[in-house]
Amino acid sequence: MKQNQGQNNSGQQQPNQQQALGDVQVQGDDNIFNVIQAEIVTLTQTKIIQISVDEIKTRQLISTSPYKGLRSFEPEDRNQFFGRDQFIAELVNELEQTNLVLLLGASGSGKSSVVRAGLIPWLREKLGTRLVNLILNPDQDPFESLYGSLLGHFKQSEAQIARARKVDTLSQMVEALKQPESFWFIFIDQFEELFTTSNPDQRDCFITSLRHLCEKRSSDRTLKIVATMRADFLDRLDSAPANHLAKVTQKHRPLITQMHPDELRQAIEQPAAHNGVVYEAGLVKTIIKDVQGQAGYLPLLQYTLNRLWETEQHTPAFQQERMLYTHTYLQLGGVRGTLQRHVDNIYGQLQQEGKHLVTQRIFLKLVGIEKNAESGTEWKPVRRRANQSEFNDLQEKTVLAQLVDQKLIVSNRDVFSQSQESTFEIAHEILLTSWTTLNSWIKENRQGIALRSRLNEDVKLWQAKRADNDLWSGSKLEQVLELLENTTFNQVLGGFSPAANEFIKASLGKRDRELRFYRNVSIGAIAALICITGSLFVAGFQWKAADRGQFLAPLTSSKALFDINPTSLDTLRASLKAATQLQQSFWFKNNPKLRAQAMEMLAQAVYAVREQNRLEVCAGIYTRAL
Repeated sequence: MKQNQGQNNSGQQQPNQQQALGDVQVQGDDNIFNVIQAEIVTLTQTKIIQISVDEIKTRQLISTSPYKGLRSFEPEDRNQFFGRDQFIAELVNELEQTNLVLLLGASGSGKSSVVRAGLIPWLREKLGTRLVNLILNPDQDPFESLYGSLLGHFKQSEAQIARARKVDTLSQMVEALKQPESFWFIFIDQFEELFTTSNPDQRDCFITSLRHLCEKRSSDRTLKIVATMRADFLDRLDSAPANHLAKVTQKHRPLITQMHPDELRQAIEQPAAHNGVVYEAGLVKTIIKDVQGQAGYLPLLQYTLNRLWETEQHTPAFQQERMLYTHTYLQLGGVRGTLQRHVDNIYGQLQQEGKHLVTQRIFLKLVGIEKNAESGTEWKPVRRRANQSEFNDLQEKTVLAQLVDQKLIVSNRDVFSQSQESTFEIAHEILLTSWTTLNSWIKENRQGIALRSRLNEDVKLWQAKRADNDLWSGSKLEQVLELLENTTFNQVLGGFSPAANEFIKASLGKRDRELRFYRNVSIGAIAALICITGSLFVAGFQWKAADRGQFLAPLTSSKALFDINPTSLDTLRASLKAATQLQQSFWFKNNPKLRAQAMEMLAQAVYAVREQNRLEVCAGIYTRAL
């Protein structure tokens, strides 16, 4: 049905701007917009009202861009969020069946946005003041993040319960703080941070605590939890304790997919229509064609539309014509080229100012690697949230402020804030792949980034207990020490964080203690060996001397007796004893000189005795003959 100048077929006046916050569509190139006022769950009851381009232009002009760029949608952005009504209805249906839903999707698929700017505003509309909405990202300590989300609804003393960090913390928190008439909605965004950023002990404890809460409150219809996670992290739920959580969510893991062309048309046109601006005929069709089949296109789309709006906004004709033009879209580079060109321009300006190396260092400090890919063939860079303490250099802070102003990096506080809780991260993961310069930096420094990521994981583990067993040693420590001496690593990657440097220092301390211990043990062992060897030498010397005496005494005696009476039997006995002792000697039995002396003495004694006996026999014969 068509209408002119704000009237429909029934002649009823077109609803005002506050009423017409449904989805707007342009049907082909005829510039007729369809405004859909939708009750999200009962989409079959949607009423379609058609209005003309001229009618949209009569609305109050809101010059502020309705597109988010690389920033995340928030609950306050409901009036700029369109095209996901059907999926929101499916999500509500999932929550009707369970108290925990794990929403999966690729990076850039709009997981967070559909909850923040779609589901949460719907819950607010339905529940009003009954709704207690807790939004958190796990970060390094999910319990601390939960504590932060509670501060918006409860006193600090009441919120402290979230810091207990026990397996029943979440159950105790709900038991202590939830009023019977209230409706709690807990949104855990970027659930994969539990595996990429959080301390491993805190992660396991939080996951177990979440499972206990879901089991204990399984029949409570006033407590609902949604967690969003990148689909490529689903395998992280295979091992304990996450595998128990996987069983709980097994039947409730909706997958957010690419938008249909009609949904894309709504997402493109309606924010502009809400602000009183339209697209040139055919442009929306061109944009839809450009994004179809492109992975993770939503952030690129939002960025391009925001740049298109801001460019047109500064033209003299914008106030009068209120139109976004095709030629401007093409000049910007379209969906595929706008981000690349714009970031290149920003970087080019920084290069001219001599800040290119600082810019590279800042971005690479904010890049990590998904740790399952470290030893495999798959390279998966991810955003990394860095603390204020990692940017102490004044020039780094200056460039960081420029990048935050350009919305390429986001921060929870002012860049020059002295708060240790200040954090920074790349605005969206799409930059890691869509900006070719950054992508090249990452590939060139892959090994350094991988080692730094692995180090950061172990730093978090060590910080929890300060156990020596968690420190590095051997080849891993040697690799880190080599990087510390690497000028390129320090200039390009910015070295290691203060926490990592503390970890390295502790690892070196452990290594030095072990070296001192082993050195002392070695010295003691050598000293003991010397003592033992000395004792053995003395004992051996004494034994050798005693052994020598065993045969020298009878040998000397036999010589003395031989000199006195060579034919004496005592001489023969002494010679035999000396020869026998030499044969039994351990040290001297194979000594040729001593053997010769002993045998010579024995031979002389035997010969003398034999001659004496022969003479005595002859004498006896002679006597008898006489």
